[in-house]
Amino acid sequence: MLGIEQKKGNDDHLCGRMIAYAKILPSPDALSGTPFDDMVKNGLLTLEGDFRNAPTGPEIRRSLNKSVDSKLNNLLESMQEEGVDIPENLDVDALRERLHELSNMEVIPIPARIGNFASEQDILNEDADIYYIGEYIGLNQAHFCLTTLPIYYQARYREQAKAAEISLLNEMLSQFESGTVMDNDDIQKDTEELFPAGLTLNTFMGDLDNLLNVRVIPFLLACENDSDYETQIALFYNFMKDYPQQEDISRVDHAIRELRKRGDNQSARKLLELSCKKINSIYSEDTKTAEKLEAEIQTI
Repeated sequence: MLGIEQKKGNDDHLCGRMIAYAKILPSPDALSGTPFDDMVKNGLLTLEGDFRNAPTGPEIRRSLNKSVDSKLNNLLESMQEEGVDIPENLDVDALRERLHELSNMEVIPIPARIGNFASEQDILNEDADIYYIGEYIGLNQAHFCLTTLPIYYQARYREQAKAAEISLLNEMLSQFESGTVMDNDDIQKDTEELFPAGLTLNTFMGDLDNLLNVRVIPFLLACENDSDYETQIALFYNFMKDYPQQEDISRVDHAIRELRKRGDNQSARKLLELSCKKINSIYSEDTKTAEKLEAEIQTI
């Protein structure tokens, strides 16, 4: 659109971190020695913004939580009136808390900032949705275009996030109504395959750390042959398909494959341990711990 080229990312599934850049050509009437000169690095003007962890205002949060509570209470009352039993393994308070988390969403735009990248390749190496807006003579028009793009990006990203949340809420409520939500005990009763058909992370209501370490990892390590492993790891990928950082799932897969070849592979064992901890941190929305674990993973 308007000459803007998406260099990296999926426009239909924005990741929430955006980098936009322009190439700045020399301008004959440009003033030299201005404070704006430092904004350009090797002919590149870059803007970046991370909109994944936007804070939510307390008034908005309370209003949304009240609405969610009302809908959930109405559902519980309707089930009781119709004689529908609540599944014994369902923690209603945990479900309520999860619905609160999913319902809250910041609506105030968050500003982006000038990036500090020495080359185009450095930009493209970043984990972000990356946009190239073209060549500009001087800073004026390039800066104007770059500062308006993040507002549009935020709107698109939050619209996608909201649509995903609505779909997830509907899925969770549907599972709740049908009594098919599952926790760790339910899953571990099944001994023939890793996960029951149709179960995903979005409809799992148990302890993910326990599930990974007590059920998933031992199950995959114990597969009798490679064919059986491929079948079961595919179920794991499907279960985790809504997990936001899929490289962690690939790391778990890689580490288990290495341990199946050689059980005393300490690097693979460490990678598996840290990856599982990071997955649980992301699932628990503990961003700081996840970042520390990612830094440790990078040293392996």
